[in-house]
Amino acid sequence: MHKYLKYSLNAILVIVIAFAFLWFATRNISPTQEWSVDSNGLLQYPSDRGKLEDVKINLLEDNGTYTVEKVSFKSRGATIYCLLYMPKNADNAPGIIMLPAARAGKEGQDYLARELVKQGFAFFTFDQRGIGETGGSLPSMQNDFNSFVAGNEPVQHLFVYDALKAFDFLKTRKGINENNILIGGESMGARFAVIAGAVEKNIKGVFAISTSGYGKQSNLAMDGKFMASIDPDWYIDKISPRKLIMFHSKSDNVVPFEQAKNTFSFAKEPKEFIEMPPVCIHGQCSEMYEKLFEKLKEMAQ
Repeated sequence: MHKYLKYSLNAILVIVIAFAFLWFATRNISPTQEWSVDSNGLLQYPSDRGKLEDVKINLLEDNGTYTVEKVSFKSRGATIYCLLYMPKNADNAPGIIMLPAARAGKEGQDYLARELVKQGFAFFTFDQRGIGETGGSLPSMQNDFNSFVAGNEPVQHLFVYDALKAFDFLKTRKGINENNILIGGESMGARFAVIAGAVEKNIKGVFAISTSGYGKQSNLAMDGKFMASIDPDWYIDKISPRKLIMFHSKSDNVVPFEQAKNTFSFAKEPKEFIEMPPVCIHGQCSEMYEKLFEKLKEMAQ
């Protein structure tokens, strides 16, 4: 009798441990890091992300009409290096956060930044993790998934968090209208811009260049929840009632045009899809700037 009781207790203990592990694994919540993925696979970060830490600002250029500053701040174990293009004597400037494409650094946004700062925008861009001065190593997708299953914060989520901290910096900067900050990006950067724009409701609008989601192919099992958490297709409808604008070219040889249109179909109004000229392949090109500037001005009104 005692032998059977012992086996029964052991069996119950195994079941309890298994359910406890499953509960923690599916919640993916780290109390010390304030992040989670909900039952629908959507990434959650608090609206109050605390005070910016270790902020450093150095003037790089002052040409009389605008300044260029190097900015850095701490974000979840990394120092994020940024560039801020700021109109001089601004007291209520609209802001733009721009996330570069994969393997592209903040300096690659220089032409776009200078054109927009001349038009009165404060323009903020940064080296994402694994790139440029921010540096660091990027795990494989499999290793990032393993971190997720273990209840740790994946780097794919940290890309989004860094964009949210960029917003936290910009909204506290003197001379910038904290209620008129847009976020956008190109290619991979645009994917994280869409997610950040959906998570942070105080961002005024989102623009995306040459990007798409993954088609909502996840089944929301453990692996599916991870893919859903980094797939803009699951977030893009959460941008409404703020405006979304997508720019894409039929000549794009990286992200198929129809894939971008499919992502756009998941968005709610107000939204606008703008076909870039055929000479534009993937990402920014000079032929699309006039339309881009026009639409950013409209969004910032």
